[in-house]
Amino acid sequence: MSGRGKERVVNRENAGRGVSRRTFVSMAAAGAAGTLFAPAIIGRAQAATVVKLGHTQPLTGPSAAYGIRGRDGALLAVKHINDAGGFADQKGNKYTLAMTEDDMVNDPKQAATLFRQHAIDPQIVASLGPTNSVGFLPVIPVAGQLKLPLIGNGSGAPVKQWNPWAYRVNTVAATAVPAMLKVVVKVAGIKRLGIMYDQTQDAQSGDARIARDIAGELGYEVVAFEAFRAGDQDFSPQIAKVKGGKPDAIYIAAATGDGVKVVSQVRTGGLDQPLITGYGSFRDPVYWDGTGGKVQGGYTWAALDFSTATGKLKEWETEYNKAFKLEATEFSTYGYNSVWTVVECIKRTNGTDRNKIQEALANLAFTTPIGTKVTFKNPPHGDNLTPAVVVLQVTGRGQAKAVAG
Repeated sequence: MSGRGKERVVNRENAGRGVSRRTFVSMAAAGAAGTLFAPAIIGRAQAATVVKLGHTQPLTGPSAAYGIRGRDGALLAVKHINDAGGFADQKGNKYTLAMTEDDMVNDPKQAATLFRQHAIDPQIVASLGPTNSVGFLPVIPVAGQLKLPLIGNGSGAPVKQWNPWAYRVNTVAATAVPAMLKVVVKVAGIKRLGIMYDQTQDAQSGDARIARDIAGELGYEVVAFEAFRAGDQDFSPQIAKVKGGKPDAIYIAAATGDGVKVVSQVRTGGLDQPLITGYGSFRDPVYWDGTGGKVQGGYTWAALDFSTATGKLKEWETEYNKAFKLEATEFSTYGYNSVWTVVECIKRTNGTDRNKIQEALANLAFTTPIGTKVTFKNPPHGDNLTPAVVVLQVTGRGQAKAVAG
């Protein structure tokens, strides 16, 4: 599907698309969400301003596994807030949330078009997403032009030029890839690394370049640097060159939809070296299922380790997994945290003025209900200054253990 989705107020009566509706609604009726993560609760009988959020994701295409999680995490945040009766700012003004669900279908032009639609709607105070860099990067300059706050919730590619209207709550590759490879190179004894990457995806090609450029610093040699394009079906030419390089490990930089194909063909092509990827992808059950478990033993990085989660984060994960069809990953938390980031700005500015929300974002520092630290200083950039990085090795379907170097 393409184009703009329906605006939704996610509450007891309407759980949103892409979820197990019966479970989600029954949980709401039982009041499951309203206690653990509630902001200051307001009386339901009192009038409240409806705050409208735009939300764009790749809900179809190779990045859909990321986009659906980002959307569903945001849906859960909206539900938590609305089930609690909304939230109040410092002056006691009361608010509830509504959110659009828009599919950019992995098309950067569609992402920009949807953002423009958000900007011309005076009720929308901020636009969330997309999780993929294909959509997020081209929207950054548009956010500055149209002066609508943009809060990314997954894109990790390098940004050439920031402006004070664009931010992202997630950990980015420039921080995570060197931290991961420093650990993996040591524990796996890597001296020769082969790299296969999607040259059409900014985040994935960015990962590949980082892995290549820090080789000397970390003491390994890149013996193959092979590009492919999203949607390719046959990777045998690239695999042959990687195989000829006799690597100790292979870095696969691809969105989940394409990565499943690459991993499967790498293994059937006779390469059994350890595999490495970014963005927590190998831990995703979609990756495991699609490759028949061929990502077993692979390495990745994530913003958090669900296997050791406790307290509110564990309760959040349990609730999320009962409510939605795709199990939680860090992209789910990014979607959740992006909603709470807007809420925090409204609380601090006592209103929904876009300019004041932007001013609050530029110097924001707070911790979300699931324990994520979000800190911005823009300028010079809109990246989260307090990101978390955990190096993981896949041990089973959706399971991984933390690895320390």
